[in-house]
Amino acid sequence: MMTSRIINKVWRILGLALLVSTFSTSAAWAQHERWMSRLSDSTPMSHLCLPGTHDSAAQHGGVMLQTQTSSITHQLKAGIRAFDIRLREHEGELGLYHSTAFQECTWESDVLPAFIAFLKENPTEALVVSLKKEGGSDEAYRRLLSQSLAQPEHTPYYIERFDADTTLGYCRGKILFLHRDEVMTNYPGCRCEGWADNATCILTLRNADQTTTALILQDEYEYASVEEGAPRKLESILKSLRLMHKADANQSPDGYSCGISFISATALPKGFPIQFAEKLNGQVAQTIKKEHLKPKGILFIDFVASKGGKRLVKELIDCNN
Repeated sequence: MMTSRIINKVWRILGLALLVSTFSTSAAWAQHERWMSRLSDSTPMSHLCLPGTHDSAAQHGGVMLQTQTSSITHQLKAGIRAFDIRLREHEGELGLYHSTAFQECTWESDVLPAFIAFLKENPTEALVVSLKKEGGSDEAYRRLLSQSLAQPEHTPYYIERFDADTTLGYCRGKILFLHRDEVMTNYPGCRCEGWADNATCILTLRNADQTTTALILQDEYEYASVEEGAPRKLESILKSLRLMHKADANQSPDGYSCGISFISATALPKGFPIQFAEKLNGQVAQTIKKEHLKPKGILFIDFVASKGGKRLVKELIDCNN
């Protein structure tokens, strides 16, 4: 009981601080609804630096589970182009979840329509959407997701396959799905193979035609405490970004052409995502600018609407200049 009261008190303090930070810097967070419009059609998607959100819909669940304070629609307008979507069956649809916390929206009614509506209004843009089953029945997940992806009105907005040479011109106005769980035989996008838990590894993206692309993945997230974990996490992030900066399928030792790096971590029950975000986002942005890094791939970020998050998103978008 005492631990619960202490956590709630800490959460109120942190939440107030984050709210003040968010509002005080809202004017500085420029709208980037069409930042891809200035890029050449011939640019390979694998050469782009895409700001993304980790657990993109997780605004509910308290201090232990919350990772964002802005909606997916707001994130799209602010320049986010990669989304980490966690799904579980909820009253006949796929609800968005973080662990056991339902995020008050569903894939079929809210999130997929929001992505498509944005692309209709901004056809110069392209999105990457990682899909993961967050508990629940495997059968229900496969059935419901397959049904939603097979809707004829949706399929024109999908990228059917991806490799290192796929161009932005081909991807404009469309979504590249990264499937972290088995869905169906003829799936749009890529199936992820070799996604190791709490680790850095080589990830293989496999198309339905069995062609593959290699990525470097940094998804280290579990630590004993914020004090011990934040420096270690920062080291892992920066190592991955330097590798992504140099990524080249013909020259990389493991043949990777780009990468994915998570700027997110936790140290439950004593350390929370917001505490890591406050320590990491600004430092990562500062290093990218100082070292003139241009990482190829996706950075999934917690609390992108905070001061450090906004700064990091801007730096990543500027990497594409």
